[in-house]
Amino acid sequence: MKKLSIITLALLLLVTGGLFAGGSSETNVETIVFGDVSWDSVQVHNRIMAFIIENGLTGYKADFVPGDTLPILNGLKQGDLDVDMESWHSNFPEVYRKGVESGDIVDLGQNMPDAPQGWYVPRYLVEGPGAMAPDLKSVADLARYPHLFPDPEDPSKGHIYGGVAGWAQMELSEEIFEENNLGDTFNLTVAGSSAPIAATMISAYKKNDPWVGYYWEPTAILGRLDMVRLKGSEYPAALVNVLVHKSMLEKAPDVVEILKAYSTTVAENNEFLKIMDDNGWSTQETAIWFLKNKEATWTSWVSADVAAKVKSALKAL
Repeated sequence: MKKLSIITLALLLLVTGGLFAGGSSETNVETIVFGDVSWDSVQVHNRIMAFIIENGLTGYKADFVPGDTLPILNGLKQGDLDVDMESWHSNFPEVYRKGVESGDIVDLGQNMPDAPQGWYVPRYLVEGPGAMAPDLKSVADLARYPHLFPDPEDPSKGHIYGGVAGWAQMELSEEIFEENNLGDTFNLTVAGSSAPIAATMISAYKKNDPWVGYYWEPTAILGRLDMVRLKGSEYPAALVNVLVHKSMLEKAPDVVEILKAYSTTVAENNEFLKIMDDNGWSTQETAIWFLKNKEATWTSWVSADVAAKVKSALKAL
């Protein structure tokens, strides 16, 4: 009986040990937390990267935390988040500088080179046989054309959509407005969000009407509409980089290596955002489209082994 008890105990320890070992393998899965900023392009990039690490690597799953640029940047600095796929940190240079200097934030390089921002007008307004303002080339030229952009609330002046209240870009729009002495002939309209700016641009474009205001790329709208940026409104090139929290260097070095190589173009971003908008797709569906249709781009970020696993997962969808 004593011998039987010893054998039974040994078997029990073996079984429970196995159970605990199995449990520990589950807990060894690292969750990589992406900052899900409010615009579509970054959410698509998050899901592209999530699909790659969940299907091409072993031991990772992805999670997404919503927020705006500054809270995401601060969350990254504090270690509440792991990855910011589109930093746009030139809009918040001091927060970025402190994070990098402290070592809490690690900059892995550009997601896309120099995303444009500025004041745009439709190309049909300034070019071609029916152009209403063929001499409108720069912000300084706007003073001659307030009648083309009448302010519905103040018909004595034109109006320019300067940007969004609370966005860092508004300060620069105000500087451009003042430096070009546009206050005598124009009002600078500040929107509560980007949605009304986009809506007025699309509405004007459909009717072939004049429109002038702030916008940025990459966006679905500028992927679809042929707009021209006015000289003198060129914002400093926005730095759209991939940032990670310092802990990523140790807990997920293979993910970091892919993120270092991760690179897209403004044209590619405009393209997938336009297709997303045209089809009414989710950001996940758009990420899958990208992986299926931009193989030459994303396979350059990963090893042949990872690429093969991702392609296999895509075929199974």
